Amino acid sequence: MKSARELWEAVYERVDAGDPGAVADLCDAELEIRTASQGKTGAQRLGDMFVQQHGLYQELERRIDGFIESADGSALSVELTLSGIPKGTGRRLTWNVVETVRADAGRIVSWHAMLDRTGLVQQIRALHG
Repeated sequence: MKSARELWEAVYERVDAGDPGAVADLCDAELEIRTASQGKTGAQRLGDMFVQQHGLYQELERRIDGFIESADGSALSVELTLSGIPKGTGRRLTWNVVETVRADAGRIVSWHAMLDRTGLVQQIRALHG
């Protein structure tokens, strides 16, 4: 049975391969998703979240800053630095995200992604003068 870390890595392998819709196969049908601005339920919604992100930014880059994994492998928290160029701007933005993933029976049951919205909003405002 796959651990939360293995499932998280598999999600990003599919996203990086250009197939974010396939992440639903790794998730429980009632997957709980929480972000800084909303909560959603459903396996397909996770792939939709990545499609939306890729629709807003070009040249998305992800750097892993740190992992914390539970001893039994059922939970993972990942600190990330993301960057991308908002379409139509030509200027790269950088923001920090903490993703917390929980797994049960080899499926992702929750995915929480909390980002530094204040820092990102400040950068977006600077784009617009």
